[in-house]
Amino acid sequence: MVMFNDLLDTLARQDAGVVVLLLLVFLTLDASVGIGLITPGDGLLLVAGATADGVPEALALIGSGVLACFAGASGGHFLGRRYGTRLRHSRLGRRIGEARWVRAEELFERSGWALALAYFLPVLHALTPAVAGTVGMSYRRFMPWAMLGSVAWVSTYVTLGAVAGGVVREHAGWLLPVAAAAVIVVLAITAAVRRALNGGRARRRRSAWRRPR
Repeated sequence: MVMFNDLLDTLARQDAGVVVLLLLVFLTLDASVGIGLITPGDGLLLVAGATADGVPEALALIGSGVLACFAGASGGHFLGRRYGTRLRHSRLGRRIGEARWVRAEELFERSGWALALAYFLPVLHALTPAVAGTVGMSYRRFMPWAMLGSVAWVSTYVTLGAVAGGVVREHAGWLLPVAAAAVIVVLAITAAVRRALNGGRARRRRSAWRRPR
C-alpha cells in the first residue's frame, strides 16, 4: 500500500507526457502479468486524470489507457492459454484465492456484458484475460468485450479524475472533500456493478431451480 501511495504521489508531480508513458506501462502490465492483482488501476486512472490540464490531455490519457488495456488483455489471454493451469496453482495463484478464480470463471457462463463490466471490479478484471485463455475462449470472441469494458472503465475514471483535478486547481482548499467525493463515486460504481453481476447470477440460479427435470 505504501508503494502504491508513493506511485500515485510521484505520478501527480509529473507532466502529461510522463503520465501517459506511465499509464501505458502500468495498464499493459495490469492484466498481462498481474500487476493489477496487487495495485488496482482505479486509483491510478483517477490520479492520472487529475493531472490533465484540459480536454486534449484528458483525451490523450484515455487513448493511451485504452491502448494499454488492449495490450494487457492480449498478453493476459496468451499467458492464460499457455500457462493458465500452472499460474492458478502457483504461489501467486494461491495467494489470489480460489474463490476469486472461480468468480472470474463464472463470468464466462454469462453474457459478454459481464466480461465488460468486470473492468469495474478491482482484482477480478486483472484475472479475466488469463481465465479467458485458460477456459479456451477464443481471442476473437473475448477481445471485443474486453475492449468495450476497457473503454468504459478508462474513460469513466480519467474523466472523473480530470473533473476533480480541475475543481481542486480552482479551489485548493477543496482537496479533501473533492477526493472524498471521488472515492465515494468509485465505491458506488463498484457496488452497482457487483450488484448487477450478482443479480444476474441469482436469476440464473432461480431459473435452473424451476426448470423441469
